[in-house]
Amino acid sequence: YHYNTGNDIDLNWYHLDRSRNNLVALGAGQIFFDSYTQVWGPGSGVSINASSKWDAVNLEFGQHIDMGEFTNVRLHGGLEYARVKTTSTLNGSLGINNAGVFNPVTGAFGAAIATGTAQQVASTSTYNGVGPRVGSDLGYGWDNGLNVYAKGAMSMLVGTSKFTRVSTVGINGVGSTSGSTTTVNPELEAKLGATYTYAMAQGDLSLDIGWMWVNYFGVLHDASVAFAGSTGAYKVSDFGLQGPYVGLKWVGNVA
Repeated sequence: YHYNTGNDIDLNWYHLDRSRNNLVALGAGQIFFDSYTQVWGPGSGVSINASSKWDAVNLEFGQHIDMGEFTNVRLHGGLEYARVKTTSTLNGSLGINNAGVFNPVTGAFGAAIATGTAQQVASTSTYNGVGPRVGSDLGYGWDNGLNVYAKGAMSMLVGTSKFTRVSTVGINGVGSTSGSTTTVNPELEAKLGATYTYAMAQGDLSLDIGWMWVNYFGVLHDASVAFAGSTGAYKVSDFGLQGPYVGLKWVGNVA
């Protein structure tokens, strides 16, 4: 919503839902170390399913400033809500030379698991956070409607990270661990792109294309180390994404 002289209120929502599957068959002399500190030896068949979901809702209050005939800048501040969820599931049938579970604390292997034993390891990490957000958009445009831009923003989120891990070996061996922690996490994002605006009778139609980079620092927690025999420590990792985007926007007069 644009009002006064260069002021605006902007509400936007990003959503990502992606999954992938990989199948690993180990041959002679091959050893596979998964992210849960389990060791799979030759003859093992390992199927890995991983999914990521991301939602971010930003409420921005902006001010547009013309700095010359072709250059303009938009300064904005507001509030961001973010939710990140990652899920990993590993299924396998152990080979004849499986080395057993590796303990990263002691540096030693446990008892080997019987040949052909089925195993599943499932891990989920979920983060929800909210906090202030600031940024600036720098643009350079020509009279023909073409504009190139560089945009940057950052947020400081306060949120809760929850994590769960369940491991099943055969039909009887089941173990699980879970927990949650409250954290303060910075987020950075940047965009490089171009827009072409076509003036219509009742407003402006804009085509937008560019490259986007986003990173949330320390929002994901993994219980794998705690499950492997430590005293409750866990791994902390970032969540990031980047890639091309394209968009279409129409701005019309309602007065």
